[in-house]
Parts: sequence; structure tokens; C-alpha cells
Amino acid sequence: MRKKDEEGSEYLLSVYDVKRWKVLAQVEVGRKENEISKAPKVLESVEISQKVVTGDAMHTQKALSGQIVKQGGDYIFPVKENQASLYKNIQQLFAPEYPKAGFGKIKTDFMTVEKVNKGHGRLEKRTLTTSEMLNSYSTWPGLAQVYRLERQFQWWRSGRCYRTSCEVEFGITSLSRAKASPERLLGLRRNHWGIETGLHYRRDVTFKEDATRMTIGNTGKVMASINNLVIALFHQSNFQNAAQARRWFAAHLTDAFALLTTPFS
Repeated sequence: MRKKDEEGSEYLLSVYDVKRWKVLAQVEVGRKENEISKAPKVLESVEISQKVVTGDAMHTQKALSGQIVKQGGDYIFPVKENQASLYKNIQQLFAPEYPKAGFGKIKTDFMTVEKVNKGHGRLEKRTLTTSEMLNSYSTWPGLAQVYRLERQFQWWRSGRCYRTSCEVEFGITSLSRAKASPERLLGLRRNHWGIETGLHYRRDVTFKEDATRMTIGNTGKVMASINNLVIALFHQSNFQNAAQARRWFAAHLTDAFALLTTPFS
């Protein structure tokens, strides 16, 4: 959440369990760029052993990656120009080859999976390719695989494609191929967006958090914490739609009070 005060914009950094809709920890970070220094501290308060931690490219940092592995977890992070050397190495690894006549292609260990999804007038094709070829000389803590993820989109209307787009993401993970095939890695990376649809969208749009004027002092932080709790309770009640859950409990106050007194899992 972002809250406004006389000093500008402030943010809350959350550790979110996408499967349980549950915020495990939350810390105020001031301005957004401070997330890099706050992320290791908030992860220290969470049990991440045997868990997979994902994040934005801002969190693709050696110290944080090493900490996650030390705590018994695994990571999946996208790599952008903020890690210039690593980005260049992965980009070159997956670059198309154009061998000269008489010379064969360099042998690779690439493994690829392709998934196609269609819905709401959009066709999405996702292709993920993994490699272990950088492991032997990379100094990145816990690195087990690098990947290239290409997303191709087509928008259809009345049987005609009227718009297309394509984006490519490079990334790293501490999950070995024994733990994560390209198919599983693709699924885990896609699950990362659960924090946008499962937490941010619900708080900002369904609960109208962006429109609230209750941001003075700690009020914004308190409201964010309350909304986090409500979202987790909705999931515990087996609702998949937060707006539907709000309407149900608004009309069934006895059930709402019973939910509040139910042991939280």
C-alpha cells in the first residue's frame, strides 16, 4: 500500500503466500527504493524453509538470494539491467546462433516448455527455456538454472486478430532441474502474479484502498493490515471471489462474527 503524508509517498513491503491469500509479514519501507534494504529484514521473520520466494527485478540481489538459500528456501527472480553482467551473460547464452558454413552449432543443454492459454478475447503463448550452463562459473549464490521466458499475446475480436505483442524475460533460480522442470518453473513464475491479482488488486480496487483518505499517521498501515486479514479469512471460508465474499458476509452477520472467532490456520 502507498500512503501520502507531508514527506511524500510511503510504502508497505509484504511477504505474501499466494496459495493461502495470506500476508505472512509486512514492513514499512518509506520510499519504494528502500525495499532493497528492507526485504532481507522482513524475510528473517518468516519461515521460508522448503518454500519458493519470488519477487520483482528490484529484489534480484546477491545478498537476498544468499539469505533465502541459507534459510532453507529457494528463489526465482527476473534479471534486468540492474544486474548488468548477469543480464548480459543470460542474454548471450540464449541468443540465436548463426554458425558459419562448415561449423556446427555449439552444443547446449536447453530444455523448453510451451503453454497456450486462451480467454477473454486474448491468446497467450508462453515459452520457457532453461539452462544450467552458467552454473560452473557464475558467482551468484545458489544459482542452479537460468531461464528465458517469452510471452506472445494476440487480441481477437469477431474472429480477427487486431493486436499483437511480445515480451521476453530472463531470470535465475536456485531450483535444480531435479526439483523444477521447465514446466514447473513456468508455473511457479506465473504464480508470482498472484500478489497482484490476489492481494494488490483486491485491496486497491475491491476494498478501495487507493481511494481512501485515511492515511494520516499509522492509519493507512492499520487499514492495510485489516484488509490483509479479511482477504485471508475469505480464503479460509473457501471463497474465490473477494467481492462476492464481502456481499455474503454483509448480508450474513452471524456468519461474519463466527468467522472472526474461528481458529486462524
